[in-house]
Amino acid sequence: MRLWRVVLLVNLALGVGLLCGYLVWGREVARVGQELALARQQQATAGVQRTWQARGVVRAVLPELNVVVLTHEDLAGYMGSMTMGFRVHDPKLYEGLDIGDTVRFTLTGAPPNVEITAIAKQAP
Repeated sequence: MRLWRVVLLVNLALGVGLLCGYLVWGREVARVGQELALARQQQATAGVQRTWQARGVVRAVLPELNVVVLTHEDLAGYMGSMTMGFRVHDPKLYEGLDIGDTVRFTLTGAPPNVEITAIAKQAP
């Protein structure tokens, strides 16, 4: 092959490679920009007191830690359904609760520092 053809093919390959790289990089920049906007929004609302109400099932009451362990439904805008322990604002709130009770509860606080401020048994 002649030298000019080799130079032309190498330049063409470099041009196509740079174009493909730029297109992929551009998509990545857009995705990172969206993630950054979401992180900024979450940071802005991180210190704000919020309230969630949900239903759950009592799995354990730990009075020495002032914690009630619940299997709860989704807490919109905070977390999905799971089993976890929550601090209780007033120890009188968990008096009379037994394992397996279905309850309706209110969480108040700025994530991740939330606590149960109200809890009531529901009929099974």
